[in-house]
Amino acid sequence: MSEPTPLPDYRSGAEFAVLMRRLEMQLHAKNRIWLGEDLYAWQVARLLGAIGEDFAEALADAKVHRDFGNGYEAGQLDDMAQVDVLLARLRARLVR
Repeated sequence: MSEPTPLPDYRSGAEFAVLMRRLEMQLHAKNRIWLGEDLYAWQVARLLGAIGEDFAEALADAKVHRDFGNGYEAGQLDDMAQVDVLLARLRARLVR
């Protein structure tokens, strides 16, 4: 078994967003080269970028912290509602 590829380090939401943007661009390139401009792969690439953007913003959003909670305090939303909010945030970035 081969050694796992080391993951890039990041120290902030902004650095995470850059990492996800790079993954998005790399998948777009791979899609053009060997996936035949597959539209599902195109959407997945966009999703990667949206995740990075949203995460960087969510870290500074007090409402997100209240809704989701942390290791010490429960959030205001249950698990299903948290998933709904997360997907709605990403949908807003993807459908413009």
